[in-house]
Amino acid sequence: MPISFPRLSAALALAGAMAAVAPAMAQTTVLKYSNWLPPGQAMRVEVVEPWIAEVEKATQGRVKIDTAPKVVGTVPAQFDVARDGQADLVIFIPGYTPNRFDLLEVLQLPFVSDNPEVFAPLADRFYRKQLASYNEFKGVHPLSVYVVSPGQVFNSKRPLRSVADFKGLKMRSPQPSATQALTLLGAVPISKPVSETYELLSSGVIDGTFMPPESIPAFKLTELVPYATIVPGAIYNTVLVLGINEDKWKSLRAEDRDAITRISGDVFARNIGRAYANGDKAAFELMRKAGKPAEVFPAPALAEMKKVLLPIENDWFEKAKKKGMADPKKVLDQLRTELAAAK
Repeated sequence: MPISFPRLSAALALAGAMAAVAPAMAQTTVLKYSNWLPPGQAMRVEVVEPWIAEVEKATQGRVKIDTAPKVVGTVPAQFDVARDGQADLVIFIPGYTPNRFDLLEVLQLPFVSDNPEVFAPLADRFYRKQLASYNEFKGVHPLSVYVVSPGQVFNSKRPLRSVADFKGLKMRSPQPSATQALTLLGAVPISKPVSETYELLSSGVIDGTFMPPESIPAFKLTELVPYATIVPGAIYNTVLVLGINEDKWKSLRAEDRDAITRISGDVFARNIGRAYANGDKAAFELMRKAGKPAEVFPAPALAEMKKVLLPIENDWFEKAKKKGMADPKKVLDQLRTELAAAK
């Protein structure tokens, strides 16, 4: 039976339309990820790399992530790297650029929490509920806001058993509240990224460092800092952000943004907290086997330390008010209430 011209035209038009749609449906967006985490480090191996694979799976291959062979720019500049489109995806540490993300510092204040399994996912939820509206990350969409293990104290000079023992120590500081804490304790803070710690310690530029315990073996520092001190409650925490260039994020299909959001946020943060908690235990065990067991800062000295460091909270209240936060103390109290309830 002969095919009529109208039917043939319709069939050809349909075939052409399907051919045009197919490439669009199969189109893949490749996101460039600027990585600065060393091989074998817990956040990279246990969380970031599995998340990268999960993004491709969750978006049915429409979004893939390509890890750059080395960090784009510098570690402290990762926020700007993402905002300016030099890379699409980064992990940045807000504390590396003081006076820029002041409101976020509420998550980094002394004696807020020393439990990353609880605090890491709660930090993301708290940010979205209490801090996101201030838009401190303009130009970068925060996929996950989290803390890692609290920074503990590692040094090459002496055991730390009193506030006076800190006096004169040259210590690496990762962020503003840690810098202020070291100053109040009589130490000499030197603000440098974690990636430079080995060189600074091995060359004698610094005597020690604030750092999550997990990161001591990860950055090959075990032999350089024989004295490890655990401060209950933690002198500080460090916030990290998994962020993507805002325009790139908006360019993704809505269903892909939804899929990525579902596996990011507090889900990603919870995995971070678990990885660091396990990494801390392993790190302390390595130190013990190496004959360098960690000491817990004594209770009487801890009470004195809390009094010495109290100005950090008061200073943050003033900074937050200048940034438009009506009642910073209420925000901090709410954070502590939520952490207590989550334990």
